[in-house]
This record gives sequence, structure tokens and C-alpha cells, in this order.
Amino acid sequence: MEKPRLFIRETTGLVREIGPWTALLMNTAFIAFQSGFILLISSMFNFPRGNPLITIIIGAVLFLPLTILLNKIGITYYRTASDYIFVTRNLHPSIGFAAMFMFTIDQMFFNAVLISLGLVTGLAPALVAIGLSNHAADLTLLGNSLMNNPLLIFLTGSIVLTILILINAISIKAGKYLASAISLFGIITFILTIILFYTYTPQIINSINTAAPNLFSQAVSVSRKLPSYGVIMDTIYLIPYLAYVFPFVNFILSVGGEVRRGSAIPIAVFGTYAISTLFLVLSVWVMLSSLGIDRLNGLFAIYYGITNGASWPSTLPPPYPQALLILAIRNPVLQWLIAIGSFTWYINVVSVLIIQIARYILALSFDRVLPSILAYVNPRTHTPVTAHITDLVITLAIMYLYNFSVMPLLSATMDVSTLITILMYFMIITITAIVLGIRTRSVSTTLLGAYVTMLFSWIAYEEIINPAAYLFVQSINTYIIGFFVALFVIGIALYYAMRLYRLRRENMDINMLFKEIPPE
Repeated sequence: MEKPRLFIRETTGLVREIGPWTALLMNTAFIAFQSGFILLISSMFNFPRGNPLITIIIGAVLFLPLTILLNKIGITYYRTASDYIFVTRNLHPSIGFAAMFMFTIDQMFFNAVLISLGLVTGLAPALVAIGLSNHAADLTLLGNSLMNNPLLIFLTGSIVLTILILINAISIKAGKYLASAISLFGIITFILTIILFYTYTPQIINSINTAAPNLFSQAVSVSRKLPSYGVIMDTIYLIPYLAYVFPFVNFILSVGGEVRRGSAIPIAVFGTYAISTLFLVLSVWVMLSSLGIDRLNGLFAIYYGITNGASWPSTLPPPYPQALLILAIRNPVLQWLIAIGSFTWYINVVSVLIIQIARYILALSFDRVLPSILAYVNPRTHTPVTAHITDLVITLAIMYLYNFSVMPLLSATMDVSTLITILMYFMIITITAIVLGIRTRSVSTTLLGAYVTMLFSWIAYEEIINPAAYLFVQSINTYIIGFFVALFVIGIALYYAMRLYRLRRENMDINMLFKEIPPE
């Protein structure tokens, strides 16, 4: 009689076919330096005397140890959901399961809101600019509707999400190639946008002056009246914005079981970090040298309506770089290329999050804590079909609740979720590194974990005490935070409930699954 095996199957059914180039492109899509750039330049007015270039350089140095740690995890555990394996096998299975259960739902929230933001702050302003530039009232109306009509935003976002998930469910190769292609297109159009913005600076300034003659003088006046903590402190207080970018080199860990052994993971992790740092520095430098920091801060302060006596003119699109550039250039091919590209600056993240979410669902089921059906991988397509369907249903529901304000508190989800990710995902990984370092008497691992834990603790502290600057809400939304904390607690309860269930029904202690690394 064959001895019963602990694992659901010998392998996940996924294929180890991701090479260095694909790994780099997919990981770069996940870090989303383009949307991080938009976030930084549109938020600098909160700390108007800061130097964002120095902030980026300091931030790149501060977050580098986390990158080293994540790379170490990736090359140690060539498994699906390497970060989950790292925590459950070195800290405690219930904590690892709860953290990844929470993080997976969090990423669904992130996807739902990110698609909406891609329409509202990426594509829609570009369409408004094309309409204004070409006197096409229909395009201007469409752009404004994409910024303000919840039904149109929801329907468009639902179509985009459904297409992306169906492609991944039908073919694992198509999903990976699509994510790589979107990433590459996003990088190319971002480079093009920055180069053209610098080249067309006189035309951009002239277009703004023509459409709103007094806007620049108002912007400078507004900027100089904004509250400040001084040059040094404003520069330091800009660093937490980089927590939306630099830590997120971890996509490749979620698909570690599909990455070829060798240099692929280090190239993806460190290559992504280098590319993001380089482009963040160059793009912010272009914006500062083209328009100047006072103009930028003033424009966004006026647009977001935080100042009295000045309002954003209807003759201009929102002051996002791609929209201002489109207003100045007259070539329709370039206009549409930049418009579509600005949407991919957000959708590139979604294209890889779809892959990541499915892999985490598969991993949690693989250890028999979630129902085994969720770990099903189609033997012909090598895709986790059930996991993809689960992701689609839940994310669409969240997108509906968000866009129609059925639950108005969800308006803070996008921003608060980053804080939650810091507290309940990244810090659990760094605490695991401390525990592992102490247990194995590795001073370097212990110090690495302790340093990054302290860094994240400071960032979380700053976001909590100054939510208006970092989270775009007047107070930390305790309901949203409570929701994610509840998910974490539910994850722990679910782990122990499933352990009891497996013991009684299958005579199997799932704790035993976490005594060894699962097969590939």
C-alpha cells in the first residue's frame, strides 16, 4: 500500500521558463516607477522647499538593503511564492499564511483602484488634452467623463481587467509575454514623454500661458505661501513617497517556481532597482529644469483645490506631464502614443499583479490551508485557472464598490493599503530575517532585518502622524486599516481551523507541511 503523501502533487504544474529578460521586464512593470514619478511630482507641494532629486538618491540608498534581502530570499527559495515560503518556514506558518492571505486580498484592492487611477490620472487627462489641442469636443467630453463618470470608469476598467485575466487563464506564456510587452511599451513611452517634455518646454509654457495667462504667476504665488518645515526637513519628509516605489522589487519572488535558475532573479531584482532609480532621477530633473519647482508645486496645489483665491481653468487639462505635453505638440501620432502609454504606466502593474495574485492563491492552497481546488493548474495550458477566476470575481466586486462609492471609505484604500503592506507584509519579512539571523547566528542577516524594520517603522510613523500629506485623506481611515487587520486575524483563525479540520477528516497535521520546503 502506497504511503500517503503530504503534498497535493509532486509539482505545481507551472513551468520554469522565465529567463532574465522576461524577469527584468515583468519585475520592472511591478515596481511602477512611472506612476511613482506622477505621485512624487504631484505631491511635492506638501513639502514645497524639499529637494526631490536629493530625496530620490537618499531613498535609493536607504531601500537598497531591502533589495539585497529580497534577492537573497529569491535565490534561496526557487519556489512559487518564495516570500511566503520564507516566512512560513522560518517564522511561523500561521503568521506567514495570515500575512500572505491579507496581502493577496490587498493586491486585489490595489488592482481595482489602480485600473481606475490609470483611467482617471493617466488616460483621461491625455484625452482631454488631445481634445483641447485639436478642438475635438467629443474627445474632451470623453476625457472628462473618464475622470468623473463612475459608470464609465467601472465598465472600462472591468473590460480591461477581464481581458487581462482571460489571457492569463488561457495561456501562461501569453500572460507573461503580454506583461513583458506592456512593461516595455510603458518604459519606451515614458522615455519618449520625458525627452519630448524637455524638448518642447517653450511650447508647453506658451500653451499654458495662452490658455490661462495668469496661471503661472498664481502658481508661484501659491507655492511660496505653502507651509514648510524648511529645506532639510522637507527633503527628508519626501522620502516616504518612495515607499510606493523602491520596495516593490518583489514580484519575481511570487513566480520564483517559474524562473530559470542562475542570474535571472538577481538581474530582475537589481536591474529593476537600477532602472527605476535612473528614470526617477532623470524624469524629476527634467520636470524641475523645465517648469521649476515653484510652478510645479503651485500648479498641483491649485488643481487639488487646497488654496483659496485660485481655481483650475477649464481651458487646460490636469497638470500631469503627459497632458501638458500633448497640449503643446501637434503630431497626432505622438499625441496618441503618449496617451496610450500613460495608461500603460498603471496597467503594467495590473498585468503582473494578475499573475502574482494567482500564484499566491495557488501557494496557499498548495499547503492545504485554502481549499485544494484553488491550486488546480490546467495540465494543457499550465495556468491556475480557478485562482484566476477567483481573482476576477473578487476584484470586480471591489472595483464596483470603489467606483460607485457604495462604501465611501474605500476612497482611502489605495493609499492606506501601501501603509498596510509596509506594516503587515514587508515588516513581517524583515522580522523573519531577524529571527532567522538570530537562530542561525548570522550577524549580517540579523542586522539587515533590523535595519529595514526600523526604516519601515519610521515611514509608517510618518504616514500615520501626517496622513493628509501621504494618504490624501484628512485622517487615517481606521475602518480600512481595521479591515486589513481583521483579514490578518481571519487568516490566523483560518489556519488553525483548517489544521483542526485536516486532523479530524484526513488525519493530517498541516503543520508538518511547513517543516520542509514544498516540491517544485
